[in-house]
Amino acid sequence: MSEETLLGERIAKARQAKGLSPRQLAQRLGIKKTTLLNWESERSAPRANRINQLAGVLDVPLLWLIAGAEVPAAIATPDLNETTAIEAKLRRAENLVNELSALLVDIRAQTRRVQREMDVEVEE
Repeated sequence: MSEETLLGERIAKARQAKGLSPRQLAQRLGIKKTTLLNWESERSAPRANRINQLAGVLDVPLLWLIAGAEVPAAIATPDLNETTAIEAKLRRAENLVNELSALLVDIRAQTRRVQREMDVEVEE
C-alpha cells in the first residue's frame, strides 16, 4: 500500500485483511461501529491511543498505520526462533505462577491450622 493512502483507507484495508466486520472490530476496540466507520471514511480521526490499539488488534505495524510507510522485513517479520523462545519463557512463567499459587494455598491452610492450635492452647 502506498504512502498516499489515507489513514481511514489503511484501517479499512487492515480490518478486511484480518477478516473482521466493522461491528467486530468496533467491539474489540470498545467503540461504536459508527465511530469506526467515520474513521474509515475520513469523517473523523482516531486519537493516538486508539491508533496504537488499532495497530495491535489488526496486527499491523504502527508506523504503517500512521504514515503508510513500509516497514523493513526484519522488523515486520519476527524471527521464528525468537518467538519460539518467547513462548517457552511464557509457558515457564505460567507454570511458576501456578506453582506459587499452589504454595500460597498450602501456606494459608497451614497458617490457619497453626492459628487454630494456638487459639485452643490459649483457651486451656
